[in-house]
Amino acid sequence: MVQVAPICKLPANIMLQVFRFLDVKTLCVLSTVCRMWYHLVCDRCLWKHVDLRPWSLSLRTLKKLVRNRLSDSALELLIKGFIGTTKKSVNVSPSLLEEIKTKCPHLRSLGLSHCDMRNVPAHCLPRSLKSLYLGHSIVPLAWFEGLLSEVFLPNLKELILIYCTRVENSDLACIAKLTTLRSLNLSYCYRVGDEGIRHIAQSLVSLTALDVSHCPVITDLGLHYIGRHLLRLKLLNFFSNWGITDAGVISLVHGLVELEFLNLSYCKELTKLGLFEITEKCKKLKVLDITGCVALSERDITKARMSSPSCTIQQL
Repeated sequence: MVQVAPICKLPANIMLQVFRFLDVKTLCVLSTVCRMWYHLVCDRCLWKHVDLRPWSLSLRTLKKLVRNRLSDSALELLIKGFIGTTKKSVNVSPSLLEEIKTKCPHLRSLGLSHCDMRNVPAHCLPRSLKSLYLGHSIVPLAWFEGLLSEVFLPNLKELILIYCTRVENSDLACIAKLTTLRSLNLSYCYRVGDEGIRHIAQSLVSLTALDVSHCPVITDLGLHYIGRHLLRLKLLNFFSNWGITDAGVISLVHGLVELEFLNLSYCKELTKLGLFEITEKCKKLKVLDITGCVALSERDITKARMSSPSCTIQQL
């Protein structure tokens, strides 16, 4: 009969490998079992990537966790607030961000989803960040205004503002100062229009990914700015932007020779003229999504597939 050693008697390195599969809440519970487990749970390797999104934690609890558990080994921290719940609590503050900056000087990725940022100035964010997620959060107007005088996120590569519905064109004029950006997600930022697109297109020329899906006031003029300036784009998402026509698409793809993914789903004004221009100009395109483009016939799509066999044309 095979003897299985109790987990308490396993070597520390084996137990650490097991602990890596556990979430933060379970780790905190295990730290109360015995002194050895407490020290194991405190091991820096377990706190490099910390995902707290399954629980909306109070500000007090977050501060305690950051102070007692995190260290300079932390690379990623994901937090979820109370926006969209019945609670009126705020769990992000300048003091919390200062604590994070002090304890996690090498933090690369910070996620603050469903958080109220109205009393938290943007300059409180850690300067070490390469990725910032603010999805579904309340980001007030002019929140990024401090960027006009100082770039306090000098290493930022990715900015995700999905469902940050208060972001508008003037904010993009400030975000345009983040010239290190490679990926920008403005999905569902419905106030963003052609003027905002002009700001980022003229300044963020190194962008390789841009998501402006569900931004209904962007027109063909916005596509013109993108096609003229953002020549390094590999991914572009225009899902459900009804104001886009063939004229805008033709202007867009003229210079985007590096494009690999293009989503034009439910762009109802797209016809075969725009479709054939895409397959003609974008030779590196791997995926083209034209779901819901009702002006395209099956014959048009078949012809496009034949002219660009290396591209997967999706039509769900």
